[in-house]
Amino acid sequence: MVQSFLSQDWYRVAAMRPRLRSHVEIHRQRFRGDTWFIVQDLHSGKYFRLSPAANLIASLMDGRRSLQKLWEAACEQFEDEPPTRSEVIRLVSQLHQADLVAADMPPDMAEMGRRHHDQTHKSLMGRIRNPLALRFPLFDPDNFLTATTWIVRPFFTTFGFILWFALVAAGVTLAVLNWGHLTGDLTDRILSAQNIILIALAFPIVKAIHELGHAYATKVWGGEVHEIGLMFLVFIPVPYVDASSSAAFPEKTRRAVVGGAGIMVDQALAAISMIVWVNVEPGLVRAFAFNVMLIGGVSTLLFNGNPLLRFDGYFVLADVLEIPNLGQRSSKYFWYLVQRYFLGDRDAQNPVTAKGEKAWFLFYSVAAFFYRMSVSIAISLFVAQKFFFVGTALAIWAISNVLVFPIFKGIIYLFTSNSLRGRRLRALSVSAVLVAATFGVLFAVPVPHRSLAEGVVWLDDGEILRAKTRGFIQTAPYEFGIVPAGETVVQMADADLDSEIRLASARLSEIQLRLDSVAGSDAVQANLLREQVRHLQGRLDLFEERYSALTLTAERPGRLMIPNAADLPGRHIQKGAVVGYLMADDALNLRVAVPQDMAELVRASIGVEIRMRRMPNVVLPAKIVGAAPESQPILPSPALSTKAGGPFALDPSDPQERRTLQSLFVFDVSPTIPALPAFVGERAIVRFDFGDEPIGFRIGRSLRQLFLTRFNV
Repeated sequence: MVQSFLSQDWYRVAAMRPRLRSHVEIHRQRFRGDTWFIVQDLHSGKYFRLSPAANLIASLMDGRRSLQKLWEAACEQFEDEPPTRSEVIRLVSQLHQADLVAADMPPDMAEMGRRHHDQTHKSLMGRIRNPLALRFPLFDPDNFLTATTWIVRPFFTTFGFILWFALVAAGVTLAVLNWGHLTGDLTDRILSAQNIILIALAFPIVKAIHELGHAYATKVWGGEVHEIGLMFLVFIPVPYVDASSSAAFPEKTRRAVVGGAGIMVDQALAAISMIVWVNVEPGLVRAFAFNVMLIGGVSTLLFNGNPLLRFDGYFVLADVLEIPNLGQRSSKYFWYLVQRYFLGDRDAQNPVTAKGEKAWFLFYSVAAFFYRMSVSIAISLFVAQKFFFVGTALAIWAISNVLVFPIFKGIIYLFTSNSLRGRRLRALSVSAVLVAATFGVLFAVPVPHRSLAEGVVWLDDGEILRAKTRGFIQTAPYEFGIVPAGETVVQMADADLDSEIRLASARLSEIQLRLDSVAGSDAVQANLLREQVRHLQGRLDLFEERYSALTLTAERPGRLMIPNAADLPGRHIQKGAVVGYLMADDALNLRVAVPQDMAELVRASIGVEIRMRRMPNVVLPAKIVGAAPESQPILPSPALSTKAGGPFALDPSDPQERRTLQSLFVFDVSPTIPALPAFVGERAIVRFDFGDEPIGFRIGRSLRQLFLTRFNV
């Protein structure tokens, strides 16, 4: 136990008499039942967390006590868990690197210059490594905020919270009551050219008010805000403020409120916009209010309110959980597990300092990594669609930051780290096995490959009953049922046609009598009358053909469906109007639309299954019976559009509402066994089985299709 206090470098620093600089303040806080101390650097705005033993040593640094005396005092005060000499050396080193302590010796100007250069370089590299969120400070708003804090102070009280809650509750209630109108045709409305302009105008305004929420929350409780600027988030200018002084607040609720103030402002703006949207007529004001709601909701869900990104939600979560530096310490804990249990590095430092932190560190490190990588790639692809080379460079840089650079650092660690001395062979062997296992899982282990698509019940032209002539419906004896061939399914009448037939018949009889009277005496007159007879006979035949068409019969046996047959009598319909449907009793044909990148796989599928939407438990084996030769951005049925609950977004500029934003291939699918009766236009889920394939090949195919479809390369 005594050996743990020793350090071979202690003699170098034992006589040093350090003192804290004047720009350092120490604040006391509680984290998970333990007392910690926060060191605040008033010059740089940075914060450092100290344990009680480390705080005692730092507090006693007055320039008169040696480091030996400071360590002995800490050991006497914390005799149950005394700090080791190595820990004291590490503490002094960290404070020295942060320029928080001075020693009883002339300042090393070269060392100070080097540290300043290192800090500047580190700050620059931090910006370069995150090109999707560049920050540019503008001015110091502290005096303005101090002068105007009295205006917003009432909102940071219990009454202000109740008022905010009532406002948000009213907005949520109105949103629920008008949910259908809000979300109807949502994708098409958002992507219209006019709406994109409104979003571009509303976004900076909403975010400016959002950042003022952070700033005023900090000022109300005595903090300082000395930086306001612009952050170019994916090249979009967004205001930001530096409210980091709230980290010194002793109450975690106040720190959480400062972190969540922007989210609360967004929700309040969204609620006010919801009230405006409900009460104004369609127009510019209503559209602007809709976009304010959209910005507040989407930004809260995906960015500011999401704790997996280091925005507002992250700081709120860290304060509520009482785990400071949650993201950084989670990453350290993940790599501690790797170093300790996979590589055998027993000297690896465990960042866990309190009960319950292990589970949070492990969950957050994994979840945040995948979410950040997904967001970075999605943003880079979005930019690349407009600016190919810029977007591609951003994508490469983002992937390098989250994947390539850590792997490169890991390789250097394996070959050069002194902590692996004596265990390097094991570390290299374990790493090689993990890499081999990863590649084996990706490229050697086949896994089932399936895909889902949506289709609609589709009829051939011969299965659609159309009126063969115009008229009034007299009877429609069937609505649903099985009918034999030749059965009358709709009887129509046309009083004008009856009159035309009687008139044509009478006129024909008259001309025929006149022809008989002159046939033997006047050849010229007889020829003229014969021509009139042929004309009248043709006209009478046409009328009789129309008359026979008034009776609509089943041309073959099948299952008859005439929607609302009881309401049809007395209704006038035009020639060609759809009256009903006559389908084969056991036939079912689906028209399925699939995205262009799935077409080749669907053509080569080895199995097809159908599940009707209204009967999801019934599985029908099926086969592909037809396919379109080329893709086209036209839906086979409006039922497959997002407007009707389908998967495909429509082009807002298409007045017929059939053109989609992506190219589609259309396939005809039919069950291989007798199917249950289905409704015309009914939706179904179709599953295509592509066999078993390793995940790595599927990822490669997806990447190749991505570049082909989006960038034509």
